[in-house]
Amino acid sequence: MAAQQNLTRTLKLIRLLKQRPGKSLTQLAQILECDPRHARRYMDALEEAGYCIDKEGKRPPRFFIFEDERNQQASFTEEEAQLLHQALATFSDANPLLAPLRQKIYTQSTLLPIANGLIDQHQSLVVAQLAEAIRDRRQVHLLRYHSINSNSISDRLVEPYSFSENYTRLTAYEPESATTKTFKTQRIEDVRVLETAQTNPPAEVLVDPFDWPGEPKKVKLRLTYQAYRLLREEHPLTQPDLIHMADADFPYVYSGTVRSWIGLGRFVLGLPGEVTVDSPDAFRDYLRGRQHSAYFWET
Repeated sequence: MAAQQNLTRTLKLIRLLKQRPGKSLTQLAQILECDPRHARRYMDALEEAGYCIDKEGKRPPRFFIFEDERNQQASFTEEEAQLLHQALATFSDANPLLAPLRQKIYTQSTLLPIANGLIDQHQSLVVAQLAEAIRDRRQVHLLRYHSINSNSISDRLVEPYSFSENYTRLTAYEPESATTKTFKTQRIEDVRVLETAQTNPPAEVLVDPFDWPGEPKKVKLRLTYQAYRLLREEHPLTQPDLIHMADADFPYVYSGTVRSWIGLGRFVLGLPGEVTVDSPDAFRDYLRGRQHSAYFWET
């Protein structure tokens, strides 16, 4: 049993170290459910096996697996790799193109598919427990939830309402903040279903055209033709709020209502130079806080 637990933790550690930003030793130990000394030993074992583990920052240092970008044939985010993995699962194994495609997705490590399989099996149990809590209208503790925005890992008391279509996101009410939030199911390490009934059961969870809940906010953007086409195709519910203007550079205007800056912000930051923000200032501030190498124009 101990050997199986060590193998599971080692494979899980590989996946964690491949995600950026890096994680501190304390965070890794918390996710692996062991003390920092054991987490350090797992990393030492990976280095002995040939993995190059690098670190950034000093207080505390954050660890990640170093990879030479020149040797990478493809670079996918965690979400992109998961989406491709799900799409390939719909094809017959007899398809001769399937094996090389999977190899390209997992080219960075031959152990990664094994690690993903172990994680996905556990993830299905997490989703099943959340579905039970949704059905019975009970509160749950999301154990060791990874928040990218605050770069923290914590337990969250929530009242789950619903899943997105592919179960990648959970919409839930958080009593502490008295707000409805969206949580990525892959960032939930474990779930504890409570006997406590939900205090704020949903009538209907309203989401914006980008599929995010929250309080309504007005926004006005100007778009190039490329941004306009992508917005219509990727988020068709925005179409009634799109109008054509006589502007050579930004001939389209989106003037609509969103409930979170997250979905709209990802769209804008993904098209640097293709969108200008007319209003509000709060959205500009959000973009400034989120952008790293991406650029956007504002008026």
